[in-house]
Amino acid sequence: MEISTYRNEVEYNKTITLINEEEEIIRLYAEFQSLIVSGEEISEENYIEQNVKAASL
Repeated sequence: MEISTYRNEVEYNKTITLINEEEEIIRLYAEFQSLIVSGEEISEENYIEQNVKAASL
């Protein structure tokens, strides 16, 4: 599992765009997918980190 954090959503989107434009990454990802055992899958999910502070009672 890989977890990456970014300063904000703009930085995240900028980075993902750059990654998706790299021919070598695209080729390596395709090779990786071809090795996956059937029934397993790769998933990518985006999460937003939030600071939540409990209210004082």
